[in-house]
Amino acid sequence: MKHKISYQEGSVRKKGNNYYYRFRMEEPDGTMKMHEFAGTRSKRETEAMLKKAIEEYNELGKILDPGDITVSELMDEWFRTEIEPSSRATTTLDSYRNVMDHVRSHRIGKMKLKEVTVEALQAYVDEKYFGEYDENGKEIKHAYSDSTMKEEFVVLNGIFRYAVYPKEYLKSSPMQHVKKRKKPEEANIFGDEDEKLEIITHDEYKQIIEFLGTHKNSYGDDYRYMILPVQISYYTGLRAGELAGLCWDDIDLPGRRLVVRRSMFKDTGTKNWELKVPKNGKQRVVDFGETLANILTKAKTQQESDRKLYGELYQKHYCQTQSIKGRPHNIVFTDIHTDTGIIGSRVGHGKLLSEAEKGKSLVTLEFVCRKADGEMVTPQTLKNCNKLIQKDLGITWFHMHGLRHTYGSNMIASGANYKDVQLLMGHSDIGITLNTYVHPNEKTRKTAVDLLEKSLG
Repeated sequence: MKHKISYQEGSVRKKGNNYYYRFRMEEPDGTMKMHEFAGTRSKRETEAMLKKAIEEYNELGKILDPGDITVSELMDEWFRTEIEPSSRATTTLDSYRNVMDHVRSHRIGKMKLKEVTVEALQAYVDEKYFGEYDENGKEIKHAYSDSTMKEEFVVLNGIFRYAVYPKEYLKSSPMQHVKKRKKPEEANIFGDEDEKLEIITHDEYKQIIEFLGTHKNSYGDDYRYMILPVQISYYTGLRAGELAGLCWDDIDLPGRRLVVRRSMFKDTGTKNWELKVPKNGKQRVVDFGETLANILTKAKTQQESDRKLYGELYQKHYCQTQSIKGRPHNIVFTDIHTDTGIIGSRVGHGKLLSEAEKGKSLVTLEFVCRKADGEMVTPQTLKNCNKLIQKDLGITWFHMHGLRHTYGSNMIASGANYKDVQLLMGHSDIGITLNTYVHPNEKTRKTAVDLLEKSLG
């Protein structure tokens, strides 16, 4: 049954050293009765508390005792008022929701705010860091990855900061005393030396290109359309989403450079392929050499020939910005000739052009990576490339992102300036370049030792 709304402004009065505020609330029998609550020693603060209490009552039908609010209720309010209206990417919102589901399903989610202790929060994150085990030491739940734990801390810190300000439910956040744990790693004290995987040698790269150019599946379909993304990534270090979002307008062939302006991703909410700014939120210029320039020139000529060959059946792509729940979405649309009755899966194309908003402008997308009939190559397509090369070619350590690792490592090994490599790869911090993509090898180690020998005479 809907509660009666309290329209009066209420009042504030002083008793002793403190101020109190009061207003009418509905009783179980349906009558309205005056209720009084303790404020502070400041009249202005107490008046603000009165206004907030009336708004809260009119919305919820009750006054929330800050201590009685559960962690889940606090979390939902934080997400609704602080996170959803923000400019965070849809993928970020999804990762936050994922963490919130973890908290909600755990006993800590049902705890009232006044019951939450540093020890309880530490126990929660430790369970996620190391996994859960029964009394016999058998693993019940796996430990979370480092990236997931980073998101756990973002959400937990966010909700308890919100409880401190602006809600003023707490005087300080208990999360400030919760420690991040370092996971113990198994040490390899016997056997062969550890090797960095995901690095592709030049011979392996040539083997992959040859394989993709000749291999066919049981239906007779070939995989030549996967060659160009592999080549571009090997010579530029572009991420999978950046490869899929790269257009010919972004490439200056005479100047041998390209601009990374966008990245393609699948929005889990709308289920559409969409375009967004690159990972660190900035465009970047990537220079390339004669080898890739020749590859791209041949690819462009071939695509123009394919377009003439397929005629009306050649797929065209567009982007239209639409507002969904107050947030802009740069949705990819595909113009598919439907007379054949074959549309294909949503993995390989955007929303049908007929679903675009009428009267709203469309931007033509001339994707660089595409199939012979013009079908765009998505990040999901590139995941399929990983499986194909790992399983059918036998290079089990291959991954598209490994080509990015290879690019960075090759640049450093060739003597490139670290700062230049950072800019080419689009890292916000040079530490990422050094720690993640710089893998010393036997050659660079020998060079370092030779330099020491020379310095010692």
